[in-house]
Amino acid sequence: MDETRVTSVELHKRLGELIDRAMTEPVMVTKHNRDHVVLISAEQYAALRMSSLKPRKTGSLTQEERAAAMSAQVPSRPEQKRYLKNLAAAVEDMAGQTPD
Repeated sequence: MDETRVTSVELHKRLGELIDRAMTEPVMVTKHNRDHVVLISAEQYAALRMSSLKPRKTGSLTQEERAAAMSAQVPSRPEQKRYLKNLAAAVEDMAGQTPD
């Protein structure tokens, strides 16, 4: 599926046009050179919501999903602490950035 990519500044300038475009394809909005949000049609959003609410039986998993589940491990306490420390630092960095 094709997608249009625009900056948040472009979004503000071309909002009406990009809303119309989102009816037929996703519009990826970037901020600080990172993917930030995606505009999609209400119909696409409803389909995504419904698909995420459907329960899946274990037997419906793909081979890759089964392999990932079988190899999954809970990180050690030090790894968990390191991850949370890095996450907190990233949140602090994001809080200090100015918006476009």
